[in-house]
Amino acid sequence: MNVQLKKGRDGPSTLVCIRRDGSRTWSKLHPFFPVHDLTHFSVESVLGFTEAFFGLVASGWDMDNFSQPGAAKRMGAEAVLAEAIVGVFDLERAGRGVFDEAAFNAALAESLSGLGLPPFRIITGDELSRIRTMRGDLVSRWWSVPEGHSLEVEFPATAVV
Repeated sequence: MNVQLKKGRDGPSTLVCIRRDGSRTWSKLHPFFPVHDLTHFSVESVLGFTEAFFGLVASGWDMDNFSQPGAAKRMGAEAVLAEAIVGVFDLERAGRGVFDEAAFNAALAESLSGLGLPPFRIITGDELSRIRTMRGDLVSRWWSVPEGHSLEVEFPATAVV
């Protein structure tokens, strides 16, 4: 699936996903979401998730489906898990510092517990490094995109760092 983040010129940025069958879905984005979505892209690519945000979009979900009542229950465990993992990266981005493997996994376990979910397997230091490297590259590329232009990537990433 082709994922396009278009930097808004006189308005919000947009996320456009073009599926292999040519169908597409898109959404305007709050300024918080381009980096959040690139984190999803990295987490899902490195961990091989196929049923989280981008995998669901690739399988036919439209952007509007995620904001409808009961969407979290229809998404399934992998999507909720991906959101929890991305949430820990968002905590880092919010100024909590870069978590080492133990702190990252503790924060993830706490997040999952708060959702009433059992702990996920440990995210290894190697996986964290690969996610951070991919995310760092994508975010750097995003910041260098001129207004009115797009960052385009293929999901799942074919070359996982």
